[in-house]
Amino acid sequence: MSLFADYWTEKGHLIVETERGFMSAICFGETCYVDNFYVRPEHRGTGSALQITLQTIERAKALGCKRFCAEIYKADPLYEYNLKLDKHFGMEVHADTPYKTVLSKEI
Repeated sequence: MSLFADYWTEKGHLIVETERGFMSAICFGETCYVDNFYVRPEHRGTGSALQITLQTIERAKALGCKRFCAEIYKADPLYEYNLKLDKHFGMEVHADTPYKTVLSKEI
């Protein structure tokens, strides 16, 4: 694992890391909250994001989670891309403010 993954794992985060990207999440109660998510640009559109997300969901389910949530900040240059991606994964908008969009789905 990378230094990033070691650090966040030590703090209790769930980490899925591949050569193509990573996702970190926090499991609290029955909900898994995505904290960070990144896919290298050359691997976007190849299914890598889906594979990393599915691995994270499986690990969250094993910890007893029943809901998967993500926040997308509107100042993020990839906001529209991430919103489309999350909706593609079956997530629905749970809350929308001038600053961020929160999406979730049952797992």
